[in-house]
Amino acid sequence: MPGDVISQNSGAPGGGMQVQLRGVTSINANSSPLYVIDGIIVSNTAINNGLNSITTAGAGVTNSQDQAVNRIADLNPADIENIEVLKGASAGAIYGSLASNGVIVITTRKGVSGRPSGSVTQRFGQFTLARKLGLRCFGSAAEVTKAYSAADAAEYTANGGACHDLEQQFYSGNPMSYETDASFRGGSSATTYYVGGLAKRDNAIQRNTYYQKQSMTANVSQVFGSHVTVRANNEFVHSLTDRGISGNDNNDIISPGDVFASTPTWVDLQSGIRNPWLPSGSNAFQNADLVKTPEDVYRYIGSVNSSVSAYTSPRQALDFHFIAGVDAFSFNGKIVSPPDAYFEPNDGLPGTIVANKSQNVSANLNLSGAHKFISDLVTATTSFGVRQGRRQSNTLVNRGQNLPAGVSDVNFGVVQTVSENQFLVKDFAYYAQEEMLGLGERLLLTGGVNFERTSVNGDDKKFYAYPKTALSYRIPFLPKFTDELKLRVAYGKAGNQPPYGYKFTTLPISVYDNVLGARPSTIAGSPTIKPETSTEFEGGFDAQFFGGRAGVDFTLFKKNVTDLILSASVANTSGFSTRLLNAGSLQNTGTEIGLSATPIQRNNLNWVSRTTFANVDGRITSLGGLPCFNGGSFFSTKYGAPYVCEGYSPSAVQARNGWDSTFTSAGAFVSRARRITTFESAPDFNMGFSNEINIGPVRLYTLLDWRHGGKVANLTNAYFDPVTNDNLGFLADTAASHARNDAVNINGASYLEDAGFVKLREISLAYTLPRFVTQRIFSSLTQDVRLEVSGRNLKTWTPYTGYDPEVSNFSNQNIGRFQDVTPYPPSRSVFVSLTANF
Repeated sequence: MPGDVISQNSGAPGGGMQVQLRGVTSINANSSPLYVIDGIIVSNTAINNGLNSITTAGAGVTNSQDQAVNRIADLNPADIENIEVLKGASAGAIYGSLASNGVIVITTRKGVSGRPSGSVTQRFGQFTLARKLGLRCFGSAAEVTKAYSAADAAEYTANGGACHDLEQQFYSGNPMSYETDASFRGGSSATTYYVGGLAKRDNAIQRNTYYQKQSMTANVSQVFGSHVTVRANNEFVHSLTDRGISGNDNNDIISPGDVFASTPTWVDLQSGIRNPWLPSGSNAFQNADLVKTPEDVYRYIGSVNSSVSAYTSPRQALDFHFIAGVDAFSFNGKIVSPPDAYFEPNDGLPGTIVANKSQNVSANLNLSGAHKFISDLVTATTSFGVRQGRRQSNTLVNRGQNLPAGVSDVNFGVVQTVSENQFLVKDFAYYAQEEMLGLGERLLLTGGVNFERTSVNGDDKKFYAYPKTALSYRIPFLPKFTDELKLRVAYGKAGNQPPYGYKFTTLPISVYDNVLGARPSTIAGSPTIKPETSTEFEGGFDAQFFGGRAGVDFTLFKKNVTDLILSASVANTSGFSTRLLNAGSLQNTGTEIGLSATPIQRNNLNWVSRTTFANVDGRITSLGGLPCFNGGSFFSTKYGAPYVCEGYSPSAVQARNGWDSTFTSAGAFVSRARRITTFESAPDFNMGFSNEINIGPVRLYTLLDWRHGGKVANLTNAYFDPVTNDNLGFLADTAASHARNDAVNINGASYLEDAGFVKLREISLAYTLPRFVTQRIFSSLTQDVRLEVSGRNLKTWTPYTGYDPEVSNFSNQNIGRFQDVTPYPPSRSVFVSLTANF
């Protein structure tokens, strides 16, 4: 779909995806679209498991660099009937201050009246390393002596001049993966049902990492008389994943990429030896065998949807709808790093265990009514309703350090660190909408408004208005070969709630002179904080040609986001360092184009092709008088940092590298200043190409994704590149390493690389077995049986020298997701499946 940018944060199993609709819409507030399943709002939160306690990638027990899984990955795709993406504020205004980033509405499969039917699919496949960095092999002892020392050359010789492919050894050898899907549906005129089940296990490429999930879905609909319908939707999910260690580390070198960046390939790490090239002895292979990082999640998503037909006549109808639902899940994460891991004694506290328990509940209640009036000139539908929501979480993280060998209980830690985080958010809204269809059902006019208040606002009693209006018209007089031409314009407002607690000044708890106490934070909250507001205009057309065999949809949009939530420095005499406030604005403009065509349509041959194009041009239009700053999460402007400044893109990158020097006409040095350059991390445009060809019983499907432009800060190369020019490092392309090292302080941002790519996202080939074959094997039990071979992420064409230009070291981010630090590499997959429909 044009306008959707879906990026994978890393190759680790279990998820970790960011969806961005129509560009960056905030600096500090929520970055994720809103997800709605069968009418209820569900959580897409990502909970950090505590990996930071052993990587020390950042401050705290947990950190955004923990490579977290976002919870929308819990869903079973086979249970989804339909997905509708509301990209614009005009469509999402009904969801108020939760819709600024767009809304993704998911409808699960339902039962149908008639003969019971079912489907069973069995898949088997393998994940393999998709791309390598390429590690250096030394050809002789003399080469080692030149690069390092005679002592290292002696070690090289003692190891037989070996060259171990550490990447291939570490990211391979995983068992086969499998997935079983089954579903059944049916019913009578009064009762329908759908039941689905899933059991899967993905054995990922990194040693001892995996993702497994079991789910059960049961949807039932019951009609009572001629006026009442009740639908109940239930989904139960259990997932267990171990993503291992990857990404940034600081105190101890334990991330595989960091270990490989510090160890020559003649060292046989796979044997499990203590690494002689690291003071801690850290060995990535031993770490993978000993350190466990399981995340165990139990989740229930359920809703009841009732509709009552209160009045019906040929001219009028009055209906009432009631939806109540809950999304509840428990997260149990654990990090077990035993004291016998080589790196563990390095901090003086051998052995680390982190126990992370989080309980999360989201509940929704929606009561609405709709009156429909039909006349000869117009059909008018008036809708109205109230909505109440509640989201709460309680996360308790306990870390134990200095442990005896052989224990996995956090209570055995001599040094204990406890952290608890709770929040409760309450929302209330009421809304009204009028929809009028006239001029022979050619003109559609819609207008509505949503009034909402929420407890995270500074004034939690104040209602904020989110209006919308839309107009579309189907042209009656069409050119030749044109079947349909619809013009449309729309306007709407949506919001982005302040993060929880921003209206308060917190009281961090610490020990002072052996006394437990609390003192105000150095960050001053804002008692007047309010939602960011997104106002959007869009217009375009939809057209169909040649009997529906070709289609075009074209959209232009302009989005203004005001009341950006920012932080400002304040005088130290105030007792604070920064304060939170609403200030500033940004603007996104863009184009979205979708093309569809059926070039061939015959009895036994059908070819459907779809192409999408989207681009977004963003600008910070105001910072409310605040100076430019480096926002989000980043490491150093040496590599590239998010840059928030008036007149610049919200996804701008600033690099300060090298010097600009001034000389007299005689050549004498006068002065020098740091060179500051800016780049763009977002792509210039995105295009997608999908093709489906059916030839009798054979189906071929392909999907290509093209992103042009953008930059990624490749800190992984910085890990591998030499510290001095004489030491050529451990990447195979020593010339490139040498050039980057020379350039970093002379020519500028040598670690910012082109992030453009073309990816073969998916290719599948399916064959429906002949009827006489299925009858011979399955008798008359099946309607059809399909054999399929599918591959995903099979090939990437990119100038980027790292593992994957989509990577994000800091997981989901509004800005700053362009940073690559020794990530879990991407994988390609090939699966064979057999599907039987009954």
